[in-house]
Amino acid sequence: MTGLVLVSVIGIGVGSAWALNGPAPTPDVAVTPSPSTPPATSAPPTNPPTHTTTPPPTTPPATSPPTGSPRSTGEPATPRSIPTTAMLRPADVGSGYTASDAQEGDDHGSISMMMSYCGQGDYTNAGEHRVVNRKRSVRRDDEHYVLEEVSAYQNTWAARHMDDLRAVLPQCTTIDIMGDPNARATFTVVDSNFTGDEAILLKETRNGIVQYHAVVRQGNVEARLRIHTGATQSQARAIVVAAAARLCNATPTC
Repeated sequence: MTGLVLVSVIGIGVGSAWALNGPAPTPDVAVTPSPSTPPATSAPPTNPPTHTTTPPPTTPPATSPPTGSPRSTGEPATPRSIPTTAMLRPADVGSGYTASDAQEGDDHGSISMMMSYCGQGDYTNAGEHRVVNRKRSVRRDDEHYVLEEVSAYQNTWAARHMDDLRAVLPQCTTIDIMGDPNARATFTVVDSNFTGDEAILLKETRNGIVQYHAVVRQGNVEARLRIHTGATQSQARAIVVAAAARLCNATPTC
């Protein structure tokens, strides 16, 4: 009886295969062992050992910052050098200008020197917290030039210098150069906070000659400019905006 059922099942399978794929191949004929031959005894199945698999944790482990990456402290980083790309270029000033990094000594017409002539040479302690300094001149001739000094400070000191300068400027609207009333200059703030993190643009008039001074900050980096090019106020302002953009090459805060 069991043999008949098996044949019926095989017949169903063959018919299904033919319907899908064409005529089925002739099935092999099963050989029935002789009754006198004892059936082979199979070894009892061996149950595989059971192992308990622990699923991986669903919460990924915390990752550490890559080696060498500074951990954020909430304060802008202070660079340890001022790259050339952070300084003004001739194209930022005008046609016919060239740049030189060979500027040596102090600029006796700088804003810091003007504060000294005003009797306010100690208006700030920021100079004690400078980390690095770089100077450049962009010059066409002895009457047309921009002198730039870029400094990086310890955290917060660039901003504190700007605050100290703003506080003292109202006391220095008129300055006698080296105490000489015949070399009197007037100082006027003509624009403020128009570029960078903050900026000051000052107009100096002396014996009918006008030049501009500026201080602009990006993070902990600051540029101080003396613009002696015969520029108008809008032209001087544009040079300061260009200087602020260059400072972005020295600080990650831009």
